[in-house]
Amino acid sequence: MMIFQNIDINKIRRMAFEQLFSSLSYISSYQPAVRKAESNCMIYENIGYGPAESPYNLLDVYRPKVKHELMPVLIYIHGGGFTMCSKDTHRPVALAYAGRDYLVFNINYRLAPKYRYPCAVEDICLAYEWIVKNAHQYGGNIKKIAVAGDSAGANLALALIAACCYPMTIPEVQSAWQTDVIPKAAQLMCGLYQVSNPDRFEKKLHAPNAFIGNFHLDIAKSVSKAYLGNRYQEHSQDLALADPLVILESDLIPERPLPAIYAMTAENDIIFSDTERLEQALIEKNVVHDVQYYPKEGHVFHLLFWKEIAREAWRDGFRFLSQYCS
Repeated sequence: MMIFQNIDINKIRRMAFEQLFSSLSYISSYQPAVRKAESNCMIYENIGYGPAESPYNLLDVYRPKVKHELMPVLIYIHGGGFTMCSKDTHRPVALAYAGRDYLVFNINYRLAPKYRYPCAVEDICLAYEWIVKNAHQYGGNIKKIAVAGDSAGANLALALIAACCYPMTIPEVQSAWQTDVIPKAAQLMCGLYQVSNPDRFEKKLHAPNAFIGNFHLDIAKSVSKAYLGNRYQEHSQDLALADPLVILESDLIPERPLPAIYAMTAENDIIFSDTERLEQALIEKNVVHDVQYYPKEGHVFHLLFWKEIAREAWRDGFRFLSQYCS
């Protein structure tokens, strides 16, 4: 009995999900479009952008071999509930952008629960500063920067946008603000845009049945607690950039214009309602946007490259980005 009492269920679950993501990455790496993109790129791996211990403040660069002018820049921020995955598990996703002639920066950041908020946000802002200063060395045009991410990565991408556009007193994000460079566009996929108060999802479970819904709710709570610690139950000002959606919903006026935003989610994703709220906030803030809802799918379904609806979602996202960053 004591053996079972000492088991950390969340740790075991994280290990299982990370293995799943690694398997998906391996399978996806053999998709024809991904293999073509990889063969057509110069790849620079494990470049340091900040002071954190390895492997956290590292990024990879995927530079298309054929270029005729400065290329648009795409910053990709991986998901994984703030606790797992890496630039390596999401390598096929980042390569998909390189296949569309973006200069891609695929970045790592510190993970919870060892490194709780605001560590990940600080790292994203440090990476952004580094990219703004160094993209030209790889042929990138910082006047055409897009940022993209899925799940927790979408949260961090929206937090980065807020840090670039709203003046803040949070010291960890000043590096992004001080670049004086605003992303031109963003692609946010299946995002958790408010980490605090996960109990709100219980009122509107999006799942095929109650068992799956409750399982997903338990995961949402464990993600919130891992990232925010014991303060995870309610939103507070000192956790502002863990909940970038709340900033957009507030009466605060951005000092710099918010970029064009593409967001998508799936009908059976428990955090579906965060994207609905984001869409409403973008409407009220008069931000150029496109929000898509895909039926009968679950969280991060877009990673299943072999499914037609996943390919449709990617086509929609690429089409939007091309209007503002190509």
